[in-house]
Amino acid sequence: MAHEALEAIRAETDTSALWALMQTYFRDRGVTKISYHHFSGNVQAERAVNVNASGFSDEWVCHYIDQKLYVVDPITELAQSVTSPFRWSHIRDLMRLTPAQMRYLNEMREAGVGDGIAFQVFGPGLRNGYVGLGVDRPQDFPSDAGVLDFQVVAQAGHIRYCELNPPTLSPGDLSPRERQILRWIARGKSNSSIADILLLSPHTVDTLVRRIFGKLGVSDRTTAAIQGVGAGLILL
Repeated sequence: MAHEALEAIRAETDTSALWALMQTYFRDRGVTKISYHHFSGNVQAERAVNVNASGFSDEWVCHYIDQKLYVVDPITELAQSVTSPFRWSHIRDLMRLTPAQMRYLNEMREAGVGDGIAFQVFGPGLRNGYVGLGVDRPQDFPSDAGVLDFQVVAQAGHIRYCELNPPTLSPGDLSPRERQILRWIARGKSNSSIADILLLSPHTVDTLVRRIFGKLGVSDRTTAAIQGVGAGLILL
């Protein structure tokens, strides 16, 4: 069955149809709530996360997105740092929670979100994602083999989503020299060091760095480096 789903995912050419396909696959296997977060690799707060949800109440989804609860959601945070799927209900035992995260979990409980499993999916250039799959009853949780199938299908769906939604920035947005300088920025080199390495004047490097920041819409070197890697503009 997973093989058929993978073939269908590879053949899909529309993002909305892909999301519908994923919903059907998981719902046919007892999943009643689906949450998919795509981390674009763009670290600007307003654009960094794209949230898709199905099966949750409209009130909860609107509250989650409007209040930017993905910033404090400990379940998505932990999923990005561990290798194995885990239950939402186990989060309090798996990591030390901040007061804001405790409040989030209380809101989640009061909203009747229920329990589910969480895991990360991986994409190119830091375009990773989070998948949450909720069930109504404990006995509806999939077996270990079922969870593995879920991971494989979700991973394939995420890769296809990335293919259908390429980064806003492309290598052509930066000149070869700008990409070269951005690569040295990502390696921790100062402007003066870059000038020495590339045999350029410090003034020229300063000007090019400001131009890079402007094109990437960032204001610091760390963000520029992450943005460049996330958009596939540079390879470290």
